[in-house]
Amino acid sequence: MDQINLNSLDAMSFNWDANVFDGDRDEPLWDKLIQQVIDGNVIPVVGADMLIDNPVNLHNFIVDGLARGFHLTSQPKSFSELVFDPDYTKNNKKDNIYYQVNKLFASNRFPASQRLKRLLSIRQFPFVITTSFTPVVEQTMQEVWKDDLRVLRFNNNPSENHDIKSSADLRKPTIYYMFGKVGEGAHKYVLTDVDMLDFCSSWLSTDSRVRPKNLVSELKDKYLLMLGNNYSDWLFRFIWYSMRKNNLGEGMLAYDRIDDSLINFMERTETFTRQNPSDVIDQIITRLDKKLQENEQVKFDHPEENMDVFISYSRSDKEVAEALYDALRTQGKRVWFDKHNLTSGGNFMAEIRKAIRTTKYFVPILSQNIEREKGDSHVYRNEWDLAIEVAISMGRTFIIPLAEQGFDFYRANIPEKMQQHNAIFYNGLDNVTQAAAQITHTMNQD
Repeated sequence: MDQINLNSLDAMSFNWDANVFDGDRDEPLWDKLIQQVIDGNVIPVVGADMLIDNPVNLHNFIVDGLARGFHLTSQPKSFSELVFDPDYTKNNKKDNIYYQVNKLFASNRFPASQRLKRLLSIRQFPFVITTSFTPVVEQTMQEVWKDDLRVLRFNNNPSENHDIKSSADLRKPTIYYMFGKVGEGAHKYVLTDVDMLDFCSSWLSTDSRVRPKNLVSELKDKYLLMLGNNYSDWLFRFIWYSMRKNNLGEGMLAYDRIDDSLINFMERTETFTRQNPSDVIDQIITRLDKKLQENEQVKFDHPEENMDVFISYSRSDKEVAEALYDALRTQGKRVWFDKHNLTSGGNFMAEIRKAIRTTKYFVPILSQNIEREKGDSHVYRNEWDLAIEVAISMGRTFIIPLAEQGFDFYRANIPEKMQQHNAIFYNGLDNVTQAAAQITHTMNQD
């Protein structure tokens, strides 16, 4: 083999465009992110660098203002440096800083950055985590979701910490304060390095009473979109591990400035890294819109057939139907659900009939609402009749009724041939995932 003279190599002789190469390499990662957004698996985690339109992030902006107010000459760069400044400690107790910050936010509202507004306008992001103690993310989400927004927070007090009840809560408009919220007492939200260590220690605790165990359990399998969390290398790894536990992959880190060693660490854990959060948000909005339009066209041209499950429900039970749809899809089932599968401008009854005739299983949701609507005309009754017709021709289970606890399935005003099937019962939204597992188990027995 001829020896290669490395000194003679010229990068230009390869005749490539590095930007094109990077773009080609990143396309599968973008595609994966957008599909995860559509599937409802992405949780934005928003830090201080995303909050306001200012070269200085909001936390540092506050530190600068307080330092001037206290006539400090040391120009502290963090709350920790501020509270240990000799001129500060000479006249103030360290915990006085929480009173001062609470007072500041009680009388001031900081306008959100344009990129934060664009991010939070994406309706596929109902559940958002903030690592900032400030209310900027909450106020911005309030403008989008109005009274539907829930506010949850972790303030490092087991008797007061908030947790979600189930995965269904991740589909509800929610702001979660990971490191506490301004307005609480000293050390109940993160200002100093000691606060951060205490909070992270609690998030990493094996004691389920200390950490939000349900949220932690759900986050380890979600795609985390980390934006504006420009912490130091060691601290970011600590925060990332606090949320991911044993699963360190599946996510994107978008940063304005961050250590090279951290970038290398994140890329080794299969995390998609990009340097410009504003560009990331623009890319998500553009690519998501394009993908949704493509999906709508596919649905219009090719109504889906041969699904695993057809969900039949009353509009009064739409939240249960949506939760069941999500739970069955999480278990790998292909689900026909009118909200996602009816084509635009098509003959909807013809599509419904074809879907029922080609599906493997028919799951009617039967609740107290069905009994209240017994005198009304509803499409789901036509779906029942066709499903019963299909079931008669089959030599196996076809109809798997999902009935609400308290609904008298065997005496209710539903077809007798529907009552001949064994019902699976659920008790509210929080029990739908468990019921879906029972449905899947029934399907797997045939």
